Amino acid sequence: MASETEYLRAILPSLPTGIAAKLRSLCATPATESALENLVRFICGAQHSPEAPKEFHGEWFEKQLTTRNLLKGMNWGSNSSENKRPRDDGAENQSESSKKPRISPAPVATDGNPIYTLHSISTTSPIRKKVDITICENSITFTNPSTRASEGSVPRASIRRAFLVPTRGKSKPHWTVILLSSDTPDRGKPANPATPENPQIIFGLDATSTPPFTVTTYKSGSEPTPEVSPKGSTTLPFIHAFFTHLGIALFEPTVDVFKSACVGIGNNVMAGNIPGVEAYRAAKSGSLWFTKEGILWGESKPCEFWPVGSLISKSEGVRIIGGSGRTCSVVLTRKTESGSTGGDDEDMGEETEFGMVDAREQEGIDRWVKKYRHLFGKTEGQSTDEAVDVESKQPKKVQQFGPVTINQLAAADDDDDDDDDFAVDSDSESDGGSASPSSEDDEAGGSDGSDEEEGCEDGEGSDEEGEEEELKPEHHPLLRPGAMPKMSRAAMDMVVGMVEDDMMGGGSGEEDEEDELDD
Repeated sequence: MASETEYLRAILPSLPTGIAAKLRSLCATPATESALENLVRFICGAQHSPEAPKEFHGEWFEKQLTTRNLLKGMNWGSNSSENKRPRDDGAENQSESSKKPRISPAPVATDGNPIYTLHSISTTSPIRKKVDITICENSITFTNPSTRASEGSVPRASIRRAFLVPTRGKSKPHWTVILLSSDTPDRGKPANPATPENPQIIFGLDATSTPPFTVTTYKSGSEPTPEVSPKGSTTLPFIHAFFTHLGIALFEPTVDVFKSACVGIGNNVMAGNIPGVEAYRAAKSGSLWFTKEGILWGESKPCEFWPVGSLISKSEGVRIIGGSGRTCSVVLTRKTESGSTGGDDEDMGEETEFGMVDAREQEGIDRWVKKYRHLFGKTEGQSTDEAVDVESKQPKKVQQFGPVTINQLAAADDDDDDDDDFAVDSDSESDGGSASPSSEDDEAGGSDGSDEEEGCEDGEGSDEEGEEEELKPEHHPLLRPGAMPKMSRAAMDMVVGMVEDDMMGGGSGEEDEEDELDD
């Protein structure tokens, strides 16, 4: 019974004599002593005693949190003026200890049952020390390996993205794990550093363990099953098991998507094939990791992720400044919330510049941009529809049926995609568009069906000429690299007329064509 009432028995000697005597008299029966023990545990924020009734279990933590909030809101400083003057060493020590972050056992109790633990892991965020990282039912907890004291926890439901990247600049191969609750980090210092609004979890471990590596799996509630791997074991399978228990999709950069042109400093788990570039954000060094899902600024905290759909546009989403020297800068522009609403105001986006990028990386970045820029600025599921719309907007070629003349072939060539955006003056159409008398006579001698067909084709051609589309870089021939303008419609008709006269043997047509040349 003593072990089950340890909290009550621990505080009795330190209580005032009258209160302690009264409590001892109340502890005459085991039921009363157990109730007082649970009361002390409840107020302290601890877990209920093992012998507590089952009806306590369901509402214990909820009521405990409510009670703690009520106690915090009460006026504790009514007699503070009496305690201001005397300050001995004990008071100073108490003041110093109050400045340290207090870790309450209540959140640990609400973490739920443990599921999987990585032992003795070097962590960068949210704390910077070596801890045991445990995936629980409701949170990810960090525990001191020596004292078993809780160093903090992050709600498991807040984690949205998970990344596994090779660490650059290490003396031996190393992995870095990045867990983000938001694509964008907190701006400025949070009001409470212990509980940031968008927490990030960053930790790393060697690709090959130097000491024996230990993980623990918990089955049937909280029964632990440790697994110790010998020295020199590969840690990647345990990292993947960690992500499996976490239940979040893993983003892992690969050289199939992007490959750095520079080897970098130190050893790497990918043997020189690195899917990222070294860069500086202000004065802080780090790496830009390119994946098919987006771009990650990682390793050094705070990390940030740009999904391809959040980049503002094809031309402005990813830009390279400089590049003629030894280094260049990469500018990423993220869409703002106002830009995604489709309002009249143009979305200027939020720019982030990364400097000191090796100029040799420019070609690889350009290839990545060309491959994925069709997804820039689009929400998920929109890219496929957009691709269909682009194809439907392409002008369709007129199909010819039955016998055709040279004029019809020329009209079909004029409707080609390459000549779509050329506009012809009315003067040039009137000068070069009229056929020679001989050709008119020859066509008059043909079948009426061909005349009607030609009339239909001319009508369709005039309709298509009236519909001028806007110039688009991806469609317009003159905006392509190495493009050259083609001959005008008048010059085309002149050549067609000369060929017709040569084939038909007409004599008067030559004079007309010569007149056109003189004009």
